[in-house]
Amino acid sequence: MTFKIAGTMALSCSWLAAAAASVLLASSAQGAEDIPTPIEAAACSLHVWPGNALRSTYSGWIHGGIVDGAVNGREGYRKLPEEPLGTARQKVVLEKADLAGALGLAGYTVIVHANALDSRTLRTTPGPWLTDGGSCHAELAVDDVFFQEDVFSGRYLKVIYRYRSFRGGNKAERTFGQIITERLLLFPPGKPEDDPQAGIDELAAAMNKSIIDFGLALQGIKHKGG
Repeated sequence: MTFKIAGTMALSCSWLAAAAASVLLASSAQGAEDIPTPIEAAACSLHVWPGNALRSTYSGWIHGGIVDGAVNGREGYRKLPEEPLGTARQKVVLEKADLAGALGLAGYTVIVHANALDSRTLRTTPGPWLTDGGSCHAELAVDDVFFQEDVFSGRYLKVIYRYRSFRGGNKAERTFGQIITERLLLFPPGKPEDDPQAGIDELAAAMNKSIIDFGLALQGIKHKGG
């Protein structure tokens, strides 16, 4: 069984710890030989789902640990821009990414779905999330996506990905899950009157990089660089 958490920052609240635990239990990574070759992939498909709206956590000198404090603009939290990385924006990022290439699934036909799957479905469904995916298909879903700000270590985008692949039946030949952490420098804007677009663009770029990093982890390739 293989599971890694990218990044060195500690998880800052109980719901995040529970999510990490559920990914650990669901992960069953096997060798790179399980990934089909381009010749085998001729009639295979990769189905991809975005996640729900961005969530947030914060750890500071005086307070911290309230989930979605920044998203909801609670007192003492820096308010995030409206829907900076919602389902629709995530779908755009996923559609622009080289998903098959990132996951080592050359030749797969990629289908990005418009709606998110709920976390319970992702965690508890024993067979495919898609009932008519065909005899050879893979599935990738964003389980959760959240902004984490820590006064000690900085700001990060964290994405929980869940992956599974099927060939010839409803039993997954491989499952893999991981939390990917990407550092942020521009998001959120420092002042309410600042233009948020640069930070929003940075979020999208960070999510795109998280796809690449997840693919490296899936294929057992050691991550190089920050």
